[in-house]
Amino acid sequence: MAGKEPWQLELERVITRRSELERILGLTDDEKKSITALRQSYPLKITRHYLSLIDPANPYDPLRKIVVPSGEELAHRPGERDDDVHEDEARFQPCPGIIHRYPGKLLLVPTLACPAHCRFCFRKGHKVKHLSHDEGERALDYIRENHGIRDVIITGGEPMILTDEELHYWLSSIRAIPHVELIRITTRTPIYLPSRFTDSLVRMLAEHNPLFVTISFVHPREITPEVERALKAMSDAGIVLLQQGPILRGVNDDSSVLMELYQRLAALRVLPYYAIWGIRTPGAEHFLVDGQTASELVGALENKTSGFCVPHLITIARGDKVRMMGWSPEKESLHLETVERGAPAVPATYDRRSETHHS
Repeated sequence: MAGKEPWQLELERVITRRSELERILGLTDDEKKSITALRQSYPLKITRHYLSLIDPANPYDPLRKIVVPSGEELAHRPGERDDDVHEDEARFQPCPGIIHRYPGKLLLVPTLACPAHCRFCFRKGHKVKHLSHDEGERALDYIRENHGIRDVIITGGEPMILTDEELHYWLSSIRAIPHVELIRITTRTPIYLPSRFTDSLVRMLAEHNPLFVTISFVHPREITPEVERALKAMSDAGIVLLQQGPILRGVNDDSSVLMELYQRLAALRVLPYYAIWGIRTPGAEHFLVDGQTASELVGALENKTSGFCVPHLITIARGDKVRMMGWSPEKESLHLETVERGAPAVPATYDRRSETHHS
């Protein structure tokens, strides 16, 4: 273990066995059965930092639902095989590690490994792998040869569990491609493993600015002092931080919880980018909220907080992201009705050219 950094040692000590977790949380019978039943398809994996945030006496703790398996994951429904995101994304995969669905941008997936397993993950269920050096070069060659690519999103899995050297390889290789203007990294590592954000990592990341790091918070209790320090270090280094996360039933489907989350993040210079609802994946049906509920939850924040604390609402339709812009015939009708009833007439004595009142 000589020479390893604290975050790497912490990564080696993640909770992966029921017996370990049982000593800390006191599992319900349902959780015990579910952990055993899911150990092959989507095993238990929790960092000790995140585990410390969970109330061991509350089986309904929303943070517990995020990482502890439940019997609801074992429920199956007709047609769920159609929700296999791996099979869908394979249609847009010209070579290993690249998912090119939209013009002008693509996903680069250097690893499918994660420091913890979110129970709602839509990419769960497949073997974890890292791209080999040859596969990595093929992926980079694809970006180099496609001059229309201006935006590269490094995702996973969890790219931040790569070493500093591995991340530098990816970032420097992409930054050297003239037609790539934007580089993004999507991550939950600041939440699960804030110790990963060492001074050396942050300095290296900042070498590749403009860099956008998009983080997926789901609950305000995930924002701990350790997390705040990681976010501050990145912001101070000029890295742009964005929030995108799902709305999950029984976890954050409450407008007051969402408002607290987005306001606290904005104060830490993490701007809410989008909230997503309706991603279907086998074993995660119990987390779904419907479109009307999601719209009402986010809509309840309008005029209640700063405009930049209200994210765009996104869903998935036939594999494509759909942005719900928030304006509707119903809202237009209400707006026009309000204007017709209550808008004051412009006074005749008002001169628009000089913007002064005359008596």
